[in-house]
Order: sequence, then C-alpha cells, then structure tokens
Amino acid sequence: MRAQSPSPLKAAPARSGALRCLALCLLCLSLLGCGISRPTDFYLLDGTSDPLSVPHMPRTTLTVEQIVLPGYLDRSGIVIRDDGGSGLNVASFNVWGEPLEQGVHRVLVNMLTAPLLQHGITVLPYQSANFGIWYHLYVEVLRLDADRSGRVVLEARWTLVDRTGNKVLDRGSFAAEERLNMPEFGSDSMFNAVVGAESRLLQQMGRDLAERLCAVAKPAAALSDAK
Repeated sequence: MRAQSPSPLKAAPARSGALRCLALCLLCLSLLGCGISRPTDFYLLDGTSDPLSVPHMPRTTLTVEQIVLPGYLDRSGIVIRDDGGSGLNVASFNVWGEPLEQGVHRVLVNMLTAPLLQHGITVLPYQSANFGIWYHLYVEVLRLDADRSGRVVLEARWTLVDRTGNKVLDRGSFAAEERLNMPEFGSDSMFNAVVGAESRLLQQMGRDLAERLCAVAKPAAALSDAK
C-alpha cells in the first residue's frame, strides 16, 4: 500500500494563523509609531534689563495698555512668511511660551521703565490700577515676522493719551528690519535666530519710544510748575 503524502490544504490553517499574527504585530508597531511625536519647543522674546531697586517710585504714572496684534500673529505657532510675502508658514512644534501680545508688552515695559523712571515717571503694566494714571500708551503692532530669506520686520504705531483719555498728546510709528543669515528652514537654529532678531527690533523700538515719551510726558512736579 502506497503511503499518501500530506495534503497541502491541511497546512493552510497554520500559514493563515502565522500571517494573521504577523499582520497584528505590524499594526501594533504602526500604532506605536503614530503615538510618538517630537517635543514642542517654547520661545520667549528677550527684553531683559538691569534690575531696578528704588526706595520710592514717582507718583506720575504711565501705563502701557494691552498690545493690539494683527490676526495672523494671534496664534501660538511662530509665523514665517514666504519670500513672496503672501504665504504664511505656522510652526506646529516651535511655539511662543506666552501669548505674543503679552511678550511684546513685557519687552516694551522693561525697555521703558528705567529711562522714564529717571525722567520722574513710573511705568505700570495695563490694568495694574484703575485710578491715578497720568498717561496711557496704546501700541498697535502691524507686523512682526521673518521671511524665508532672513528678512525680519517690525512695524508698529503708538498713541499717547492724557489721564482723561480724551486728549491725544502725541502719536507716531516705528519701522525697522534686520537681515539674518538664515539657518536651515524649519530647524531649531532658525527659530532661535528669528526670535532673537524680533527681540532686538522690539528693544530698539522701546529705546526710541522712551526717548520720545521723555520729551512729551512731564512728571507731576513739572506740570505743577507750569501752572
């Protein structure tokens, strides 16, 4: 009697089970890969200045009101323009460590505090008090960004209003730019360079604005003498 060779059909269930197991392993690996994401990097505008220690602050006060930003900057991701100027690239993993309007406000307050203090005026952040404010400074940022070629631009307008809120004492605009040797697009080095340049432009605006405000805003003693 001739021995029968095993039927190939009987091995099919074993092969089918192995294939299912392999497919399940591949699916698990795929899901694990999807769950791994690169860490988010956070950035702050740099407006640091030397610490101030004074026994008494002048009673004449100036408050920097809330900063107004254009809609395209009102987001957490750092914005880079295309070279043409109309396209925007918004970073997903390179974001501001605080709302951008708060960062701009912080830098300007820091840059104004020392020179106006020497002029006899105390600089306060907005909403720090609802009374006794002599001057109100309003700032609108029109542009604060970089493009792919390394051109970093700041454009802003400002208005100084008296304590009644009804009289405009002065107003002006500021525009400046800085050219970067742009690192690789999208790299951490690129974002560090862009944030550094934007910080320097805001610091420059703060210095220019301080000089102008010292020429216009008068401390209380000077106002009393003028009467």
